[in-house]
Amino acid sequence: MKLAATRRQNALQHTFSPAELNIAWQLERQRLKSSCYGIDRIGGKQFDAERAWRIPSIKERRLAPQFVPQKLLAIAKPKDGGGHRIICVPTIEDRLIQFSILNTIRDSLKKKGLLNSVSYGLVAQSNRTVQDARNRAAALRENGRWVYKTDIQKFFDRIPRDRLEDQIRHIVPHRSLHAILTAFSKVEIGEGFATDWEQIVYNAGIRAGLGVRQGMPLSPYFAGMLLSGLDRLLEKRRFPVIRYVDDIIGFFRSEKECKDFDSFLRAELAKLSLSLGMIDDPHPKTKFFAPDEPAEFVGMELKFEDNGKCHLCVSEKTLQRLESRFAEMMQIEKLLQKKITLPFLGARLEAMTKGYVAAYHGAQNMSELKARVRAASAPVIGAVLESIFGVTMKTLDQKERRFLGLE
Repeated sequence: MKLAATRRQNALQHTFSPAELNIAWQLERQRLKSSCYGIDRIGGKQFDAERAWRIPSIKERRLAPQFVPQKLLAIAKPKDGGGHRIICVPTIEDRLIQFSILNTIRDSLKKKGLLNSVSYGLVAQSNRTVQDARNRAAALRENGRWVYKTDIQKFFDRIPRDRLEDQIRHIVPHRSLHAILTAFSKVEIGEGFATDWEQIVYNAGIRAGLGVRQGMPLSPYFAGMLLSGLDRLLEKRRFPVIRYVDDIIGFFRSEKECKDFDSFLRAELAKLSLSLGMIDDPHPKTKFFAPDEPAEFVGMELKFEDNGKCHLCVSEKTLQRLESRFAEMMQIEKLLQKKITLPFLGARLEAMTKGYVAAYHGAQNMSELKARVRAASAPVIGAVLESIFGVTMKTLDQKERRFLGLE
């Protein structure tokens, strides 16, 4: 008992120790080195080169009277239906601290039920990935062909911070970490890439003092803490339901069961000051799918084969969206915004192709996906060069075109 208490008391000191921070760096090195810099403009490669003095200096922040995270850098990603999704990027240093915190608390989160039969999307868990969620959904639909699909409206932006703080205190046994976890849950945006970033952030529905910003390593765990009580209730009532962060899908035997579950879920979320979109909205996020309808879940469709087995398929809508992303790469303005120059364009296109194939691993129509993304990628470099050199491109012989990667 005394040993356990000592460990809890020393959790903050343990988390901020150079040894633990270096362990966290080694575990997440590839991700940190390749990710965007934060508001301090210190990238992963620079941090790694200066790691010998940067990591030991982090303990000075722990010794301050009150730990204050550095503010976040906002990246606005256009949505297909209009508007923007705001990704809030911490500094490399604060990401490293968060990864070290997770290494300290992850086992206790498992014991407190954050990893359960309902919840997916806690990225560090090998059996809780997006593909695991899809496979589980396909299995559940074979027993419940009526599908209920929804997501919590503006979930991260509307998380009530007081309730989350209560959950942090209730779930995390390391009391010395409560203040720093709460500080990260309340950190705000300090800057953005776009000149009008403040207006873009406001239009996206983000308000200071409310919600948790997406993009931090801790963000999905904060979501799990807030919704852990709902997960337990869903398990207790044996609802055939999956929650992937704020996406919820259930599999039932009739439309009435879908409606009954919808009423139940709305009532439970209201207790957390959260809500769902209405079924009769012009572009509804809450939907019922009949037994013969494909149902989309985290980027794939759940469809039945003639033999009655449910399989995963990349939807036509998703395929068209991927094709449009390659088409955008033909626009020099877009490339410059992404800081992509001609020497690196080919590598970027190859990375996109491999990334999309990996993201939809297990799809029944994988051969079609591969063919369409490669066909969409093939003309990009030629179109960019032709937009620069014009008619000159048409005079190239086969050898010259092959040298430029156009054959």
